[in-house]
Amino acid sequence: MTEFGESMRPLSDMEIDVIGEVMNISMGAAATAVSTILDKKVTITTPRIETVSVNDFDIAYLEPAVGVLIKYIEGIEGNNILLLKQADIKNILCHLLSTDPDEEFVLDEISTSAVCEIMNQMMGSASSALASFLGHVVNISPPEVLDVADIGSVKGMFALKGQELVSIKFRLVIDDLVDSEFISALEPDLARKIVKMSLGANEVEDQAAKKASAPQKQAETARMEEPVAAAIAGLTARPEPYYNPEPSQKKAVETQDFNYKSFDTPAGAYDPNTNNLELIMSVPLQITVELGRTKKKIKDIIELSQGNIVELDRQAGAQVDVLANGRLIAKGDVVIVDDNYSVRITEIVRLKETLSEL
Repeated sequence: MTEFGESMRPLSDMEIDVIGEVMNISMGAAATAVSTILDKKVTITTPRIETVSVNDFDIAYLEPAVGVLIKYIEGIEGNNILLLKQADIKNILCHLLSTDPDEEFVLDEISTSAVCEIMNQMMGSASSALASFLGHVVNISPPEVLDVADIGSVKGMFALKGQELVSIKFRLVIDDLVDSEFISALEPDLARKIVKMSLGANEVEDQAAKKASAPQKQAETARMEEPVAAAIAGLTARPEPYYNPEPSQKKAVETQDFNYKSFDTPAGAYDPNTNNLELIMSVPLQITVELGRTKKKIKDIIELSQGNIVELDRQAGAQVDVLANGRLIAKGDVVIVDDNYSVRITEIVRLKETLSEL
């Protein structure tokens, strides 16, 4: 099939499904980019795709329209024209540039630059998503804003490439700014390149070849029926299974009891039921002697100064508490040994008494 014939062939249902999935992913990324720019929620719905002739392509319901030319220059090559309502562009720019929406819209240099920047961010994100999906680098040239109020200019661009174009329609919703539709017009060759890179060229070409050779295969099948039928008739009996032993021929399997290892405690091993304290004898404990306690307000503590006296809740000469890691274990008297304070133990506190005090 020649290149011209390939351009004339409409997209198959499979190709349309692939383009729809690719565009859905790409425009999802584009919606996120526009949402970031406008600081508003942006939704672009699932596309509606059709292959139409250039002469039948109509954008009357979008007029007056503004077109943006996107050229794919790396990874894939071809043109994509986005067609939007001029009123939608005006609402977007009024929000972005904080201008009066009642003023007459003029696509001047400032407006054109703003539209190009929005489309650059939008289609740049779409190209990145497309590159991730295809597994190839995809780059675009800077978008070009076209005044396409005349549908003839759009048809003229596509007529140079073939007799058909791929029309992809999206619904665009931007919070309270826009609830409308825009069109992405693709060259058929560009659409097919995207499909082939998505699924592999062989799969698409094989499908077209299968459709073209279907009558020929039917004829070949008819010629093969007679010898195949004869071969089937020659099979008089089905061969026996390769191995089908009788029950008496089955080999007996000998078994024996498994001797499990004993878990009984050997002589001299550690027994948790015995009072073996040697394991914890070397554990250090913090010993503290408490002379007494008292409570004061924060105000009183802040007013403390050198020379103040803090009264405790224990009388002079009373026994002090001996604590191990904060737990009361004994009581005793304060004594002086070699000029150091010491405690002479007078009472060992039993466990029951300790628990009653907690």
